[in-house]
Amino acid sequence: MAILPDAKTQPCPQTVLDLIERFELHADAYRRDSYNETQVRREFIDLLFGALGWDVDNAAGHAEAYKDVIHEDAIKVGGSTKAPDDCFRIGGVRKFFVEAKKPSDQTAIQHQTDATDRQIEQLVYELYGLTDEEIKIVEEATKG
Repeated sequence: MAILPDAKTQPCPQTVLDLIERFELHADAYRRDSYNETQVRREFIDLLFGALGWDVDNAAGHAEAYKDVIHEDAIKVGGSTKAPDDCFRIGGVRKFFVEAKKPSDQTAIQHQTDATDRQIEQLVYELYGLTDEEIKIVEEATKG
C-alpha cells in the first residue's frame, strides 16, 4: 500500500492508486459518450469499494438481509420509489447510497456547477459592493 499525499491516517490501497492511474491514462476514452454507466460501475466503482473492504459481489454468500451491498435497492423518497445503483449497509442497516454516472455526464455536471458557482460569486460581490481590487484579494485568498 502507498500513502496519498493528503492522507492523514490510513494508507491508500494499491488497487485504488491503480484505478486512479488507469483512469488518468485513458481519461479521453472514458469521457466519451459511448463509455456508459454500467462500464464505469463494473470497471471502477465496484473495484473501488471492493478495495475499501466492501463485499460488492456478496462473495461471502450472506443472506439478502445481511449483504453489504444491495444493487438497485428500492427506497421510498417523497412518495415515490427510487432505485439507486448501490445501497451500502452494515449489519443490514442502510448507511449510504451510490448513484453512478458515466464520466461524460460528470464533466457536463461539473461545467454547470462551475458556472453556477461563478454566478453566485458575482452576486455576492455585488451584494457587498466589492471593488475590482477587493474581488482580486478575495479570489487570490481562496485559490487552491
